[in-house]
Amino acid sequence: MAKAKTGKPAARKKASKPEAAAVRPVKETLTKSALINLIAEQNDIPRKTAVGVYATLENVCLGSVHPRGVGEFTLPGLLKVTLRKVPARRAGTLVRNPATGQLVKAAAKPASIRVKIRPLSKLKSAALP
Repeated sequence: MAKAKTGKPAARKKASKPEAAAVRPVKETLTKSALINLIAEQNDIPRKTAVGVYATLENVCLGSVHPRGVGEFTLPGLLKVTLRKVPARRAGTLVRNPATGQLVKAAAKPASIRVKIRPLSKLKSAALP
């Protein structure tokens, strides 16, 4: 015998996301050692493991912006590091002096690469009052 449907949707358990700890203001500037100690304390891991986590994050960031790397690194929600190629400039190129507005001849500059760090949503919202 088949069961009759009641017309009510089956109750499903929602997968609960682990809640992030409330963001508390940090009153002191953190050194590398203090940051590693904080990571170790808040995650109940040995300091040696926290040093490894920090080193891995640092290596991935530096490897991403390496000349043969992908050229960008994203720490999701917090920041994005990208490289910007600046072309060379010949001597005698006219540029505007921002103070006076006059056009002046500029010195030559070689091509270079600049690192640009852009804040993302979580970092922007944390900075708001």
